[in-house]
Amino acid sequence: MDSPDEGSGMGIYDRDYYREDTRWSNPFARSKGTIFLVLLYAFTFIAQAANQVEAIDNRQAPENTLNKTMQLDVKSTLDGQAWRIGSYALIHQSNIFHVVFTCLFLIWIGHQVEDLYGTTEYLCFFVFTSLLSGIAYTAVGAFAQDTPPLLGPSGAVTAVLILFALHYPSWRMFFFPIWIVVAVYAFIDIAGMASGQANPAKVAVHLAGAGFAFLYHSYTLRVTNWLPGSRASSSSSRRTSHPRLRVRQPALEPEPATANTASVVSPRSLSPDLVVNEHLEAKLDEVLEKVQKHGKDSLTEGERGILLKASEIYKKRRQSN
Repeated sequence: MDSPDEGSGMGIYDRDYYREDTRWSNPFARSKGTIFLVLLYAFTFIAQAANQVEAIDNRQAPENTLNKTMQLDVKSTLDGQAWRIGSYALIHQSNIFHVVFTCLFLIWIGHQVEDLYGTTEYLCFFVFTSLLSGIAYTAVGAFAQDTPPLLGPSGAVTAVLILFALHYPSWRMFFFPIWIVVAVYAFIDIAGMASGQANPAKVAVHLAGAGFAFLYHSYTLRVTNWLPGSRASSSSSRRTSHPRLRVRQPALEPEPATANTASVVSPRSLSPDLVVNEHLEAKLDEVLEKVQKHGKDSLTEGERGILLKASEIYKKRRQSN
């Protein structure tokens, strides 16, 4: 049985009771994490600029000490300055376009990912991918020669971009489908590696972010489930991290043989995916009613997972038709 919305080409986000209020509202009401990151990067860039001016005025300190302390220098990190694995993602290059691009990306793409997963999970995802990318840069840089210091959250930005593209593959960026942009992004890294012009450690940063985003989406991972004290960090985390719908079929008694038996469809003959989707539809209606009454912010982590799962199923159906 097809879902009621499938025949009309509608998805869960097209339902009347899931549509957001069309009246004026703050577009960043659910983007506190994005606002926090933008303000944080603006503050640190101002601090970098002030430190640079001080360095120029003070002939005894010709270098920007803030950058020198926080940038990911492989040798210093291996010597015990482990904070650099994360601190590098807080600062940017002296070129203002570097920090402006990061902030615009967060406002344009990042806040939509935050709206999908919630502020806490989004910030944890951003921090985790920054740390993972820092570790990857250090690991590869330890075996490479003349690895320059790393500044900026390029690994986390790559992870957010890939995660967004996995949820919205038909979304357009710069008039092109987002997957074209991602493919060009990857081609630049591959071509740079092949020609010997790209920094292998920097490519490892992008691969670490992209790889984790793919696994995160494919296996429905949640970084908050790994935090100490989280309810999902116990054995129940497996159920939360990998939600699966189970359908119990009642035992059927043999049907009397009649002339019309061939026209009767037994539940046992139905596709398992079809039965699961019917069960998901029922769960989905409950979640969407809650959204209509109390707003999207009232949803639990499991209910958000139902929305994401249903959205992916409906998208695959439309693409296959």
